[in-house]
Amino acid sequence: MKKLLLFSLLSVCIPLGGYSQYELNHTLNRSEYTGGLGLSQFLGDLGGSSQIGTHFLRDFNLGAIRYAGFFGYRRRIGHAWSIKAALTIGELYGNDALSSNNFRHNRNQNFRSIILEPSLQAEYHFYQYDQPGHRYKIRHAHGLRTLALDAYLFAGIGGFYFNPQGKYDGTWYNLRPLSTEGEGLPGGPAQYSQFAICFPAGLGVKYLIDIQWSVGMELSDRLWTSTDYIDDTHGNYFSPQEIQAYRGPVAAALSHPVLGTIPGQDLVNTERGDPTHNDSYMFLFFTVNYRPNPYHRRRSRSKF
Repeated sequence: MKKLLLFSLLSVCIPLGGYSQYELNHTLNRSEYTGGLGLSQFLGDLGGSSQIGTHFLRDFNLGAIRYAGFFGYRRRIGHAWSIKAALTIGELYGNDALSSNNFRHNRNQNFRSIILEPSLQAEYHFYQYDQPGHRYKIRHAHGLRTLALDAYLFAGIGGFYFNPQGKYDGTWYNLRPLSTEGEGLPGGPAQYSQFAICFPAGLGVKYLIDIQWSVGMELSDRLWTSTDYIDDTHGNYFSPQEIQAYRGPVAAALSHPVLGTIPGQDLVNTERGDPTHNDSYMFLFFTVNYRPNPYHRRRSRSKF
């Protein structure tokens, strides 16, 4: 009887001891969802500043600003490091009429293109406000409250799809099928791909509202892309007669919309674009970030 009673007590206590070892882990959830809306700027052959061959911010043109947005997922992999996967969608625009440079203005070309860009980025958080009681407004946290900021640098790799269009007589036309520089035509260069690689890099800052929400800004530039055809402009003028014969009169008009030329002037094999630098673009985003389930439970096994 005593042995039966002892066995019964052990069979009850052992399971209770095992299941009593759950504890709350106060480490913050490392997952965060992020998104933003903002502005885009094309940096390439069309439009741009008053100079020829300038790049990055020197080629900034206020009239060419368009709009973009992104959505992403961030995962912290250490105290100062995180990785982010993002999908960015935006419009790029360029117009020689916006440039005060004579060559660009007289060239008289224009384009717009939708950009669809998935990317993977590494982030280094070089400044973090590390007082959770004050940052997250936890009750009974004493001391002076300071600005709760998280600042970071980021760089990564991405790919993007683009589809340049040109405006002629009030209508937008897809430019790639029109072979405006003779791409794909006899004696012309090879047809270009609408898919390219890019290397995004930039600076971001977040203001922490509470334990789950933050708002911020990100400024990013594509340090390099693998294409010079985002604006459908790269090399030399091709014969408009041949373009018209193969692609039609609209293609010929879009390939040679030049202003102020001498009647009969032959532009064939003269410079239409700058083949020595690939196109690029940049974004300025206003971001909102959300961390779901800021605390999570972890099961800890008994040492005994």
